[in-house]
Amino acid sequence: MRFWKKLSFSAKKNLDDPPKSSAVESAKIEKKLGYKFNNRSLLELALTHPSYNLKKSAEPNNQRLEFLGDSILGAILSSELYELFPEQDEGALSRKKAIFARGAHLAELASSLELNNYIKMSHSERSNDGHLRLSTLEDVMEAVIGAVYLDGGYHKTMECLLRWMGNLKSRLEMQKGIFNPKGRLQEFIQSQKEKESIKYLLIHEKGPGHARQFVVELRIGENKVAEGTGKTKKDAEEKAAEYALKILSEKK
Repeated sequence: MRFWKKLSFSAKKNLDDPPKSSAVESAKIEKKLGYKFNNRSLLELALTHPSYNLKKSAEPNNQRLEFLGDSILGAILSSELYELFPEQDEGALSRKKAIFARGAHLAELASSLELNNYIKMSHSERSNDGHLRLSTLEDVMEAVIGAVYLDGGYHKTMECLLRWMGNLKSRLEMQKGIFNPKGRLQEFIQSQKEKESIKYLLIHEKGPGHARQFVVELRIGENKVAEGTGKTKKDAEEKAAEYALKILSEKK
């Protein structure tokens, strides 16, 4: 809720020309990030939306930094989750990583750092609330991660990222229900007039022992709704629940 309030408040600002870069503005952003750049041109580039230089196609924007930041983000999350959950397998770690790497989470992170107030983009893009678009905020967050990496290295980037995100274990605990597709599907079915039962049927196993794949069929009542494939039966059930939720939401 706080995320959307923040976006709503920010929408009242900066609807005119894109913000102009200056040492003062850079210092403000660095204070928000808790990181002082040695090369501030990297910060400026990270905040430059492709629309800003649309008429000059050769001019740089933040897309390359976004590409780099996405990989660095993945490496840091993988390393941290590996250390935090030594008892969990690859599938469980991947699901946890996906929670933190998803677009909505990165957009929320960018908003909490107020990066949307400093994005350089075309007047038309900004006037259409482009600086509040989730995909734009996600891209900027990844680009800033890439910029910090190039400027300060891997360990400094890890330090910054984990500070921005906060305690990963606590956040996972808070959001457990939100990212549990089987639980969400159960709640959805219970909210309907006809409360039919949900069944997960293992219909196929394939592949050698070290790379086993499980295929699960999900039925609501007597109707087959979706299938899911995973490295464990649990993974396959969760995939099937995700697909079922998507199908049911499209029918509403």
